[in-house]
Amino acid sequence: MAHFSIVVTIKVKPGEADKFRGIILENAAASLRDEPECHKFDVLNYEDDPETFVFYEVYTNAAALDSHRDTPHFKKFAELTGDLIAERDVKRCQLIS
Repeated sequence: MAHFSIVVTIKVKPGEADKFRGIILENAAASLRDEPECHKFDVLNYEDDPETFVFYEVYTNAAALDSHRDTPHFKKFAELTGDLIAERDVKRCQLIS
């Protein structure tokens, strides 16, 4: 069965990268620890733009991603980062290899 993934690109407001980094790393760790259908949650940071982050997340299916958004750690992430984010782009993907 092919897994389902998303690629999220977030640009944070100037001066907020360090704060955002700590919050997203906590969310990624909790996702992998507490969600059996979250198979991967990589957090990347552009070398030439420290205010831009990319997440690569792999779930069993789209329903697992929907469940992820209902978890306490995701809700905490959303609450703590709402004012830090300048731009957000989310792409849903089907993992083919």
